[in-house]
Amino acid sequence: MTRKIVVVGWGLAAHRLVTGLLTAEADVDVTVYAGEGATAYDRSALPGTLAGADAALPTPADARLNLRTGVRAVAVDRMHRLVHGSDQWVQPYDTLVLATGANPVLPPIKGLRTADGEDLLPGVHSAHNAADFRRLAEAASTATHAVVIGGSTTGLDTAAALRTMRAEDPLHVELIDQTPARPEITPTDAYLTLRRTGVIAYQDCRARALTPGADGALDAVLLADGHRLSCDLAVIACGTAPNTALAWTSGLAVARGIVVDDTLRSVSDPHIHALGACAEHRRSLSGRRETVLAQADVLAARLSGVDPQRTYRGPVAQPAANATASTATVIAEAEALLRAAAA
Repeated sequence: MTRKIVVVGWGLAAHRLVTGLLTAEADVDVTVYAGEGATAYDRSALPGTLAGADAALPTPADARLNLRTGVRAVAVDRMHRLVHGSDQWVQPYDTLVLATGANPVLPPIKGLRTADGEDLLPGVHSAHNAADFRRLAEAASTATHAVVIGGSTTGLDTAAALRTMRAEDPLHVELIDQTPARPEITPTDAYLTLRRTGVIAYQDCRARALTPGADGALDAVLLADGHRLSCDLAVIACGTAPNTALAWTSGLAVARGIVVDDTLRSVSDPHIHALGACAEHRRSLSGRRETVLAQADVLAARLSGVDPQRTYRGPVAQPAANATASTATVIAEAEALLRAAAA
């Protein structure tokens, strides 16, 4: 009998899962709620789109896939195994997979929003989904000075991409990392790479307020030490938080994320699974690309019947890159950077 699988979300985790299910030629009927659009994106690759790279993932062409573009799942009836969509359609399921990802975190910075609190101050952009980066690319094409707030991987990559996207007229970019500075310098330190592109980076420094100009748009970023960074573009990249709203309202166990076991099944309901940035496995959260792909492969193997006993035990520790680099190499790279900055 055909198994009805409903997937909520259409990011990297959902795309990998669905591709695995369809490749396995399982007897399944897959419905995906793709609220952000028909195209799935690898969020970790989105900063590269500022320089013309493509972060889109290919949409599987398969009669077993029903992609509900622009429709969001708004409620789950666990008793009758039904998903209610924003288009008023009610979809039955045998297995429900929540791949709702994470929401961007907006820091408590004065002046971040307009006076009515409805929108971000003109000139301020989030850096989370494909639509955010399309708007950011358009704004950056005419901006003169950009400030990226947040030292996450997305923040570092976005700062570097903004700096290099205009080859003939480079955008002046500064980055504020609000986490404490690390005393160690390694050959693979992200800040060494970032500064080589011409980005000015500050660690252990907090943004206190955003100030508008006479036209009401962003004019400057004020730091906690009183320093003022004049800018006409600001990017917020202060991390994410698991998107657990649908799970919470459905009565599933939620701690920081949706609590799942080693089969990636909700501890509250055997017919519901979760994976990716929204899932909490063994008290751990992870939206890292490697983790997301590993979880999706495990769940695809289980649901397709290829390996119904397969389990996920957690991320595999990655060896540190260039761990054998000598102290002389580290010092030489740091000295070269300082000479370049002083030139």
